[in-house]
Amino acid sequence: MPTSQNPIVDGEEARQALRALAAATRSLDDPAQTYDVVGNLVGGLKSLEQVLGQLSSAHTSAAASARTHDGDHWAGVEEAYAAANALQRASTLVARAGLAVDRASQHSGRIGWDFVAAAVPVAEWIAPRINPSDSFQRTNSFASQRSGASVRRRTGMSL
Repeated sequence: MPTSQNPIVDGEEARQALRALAAATRSLDDPAQTYDVVGNLVGGLKSLEQVLGQLSSAHTSAAASARTHDGDHWAGVEEAYAAANALQRASTLVARAGLAVDRASQHSGRIGWDFVAAAVPVAEWIAPRINPSDSFQRTNSFASQRSGASVRRRTGMSL
């Protein structure tokens, strides 16, 4: 259980919790659980962003006492600021990841998982649109699943 007093113990517990989550999400029996997990990750990334910023600040605020292992003060100050800059960059990148995961959460929240209806597997639904002899070439025409209208397409590479 987090102590909120000992960053070394709490950091180790966070690492172990993420490792356990990685193992638990290898296979999900109920995809509806993904929404809650993604939401928790959004909160976790916000906290990680904050931790990285605070660690960056700790390096700069204590830089006056920094020394390398061989006792070089100015090299120690340089290392403290280099660490602070790297941590601040990491904080920024985690913030960007947090925005992406939040966007995923919004999309995930719009899904209603219905296992009662016998759904056609996605691969079978899109298979008629793919030329079996060339996976990079679209067929000349394909029918829209929704409108029933035939759409003409140019043949050729399409990525």
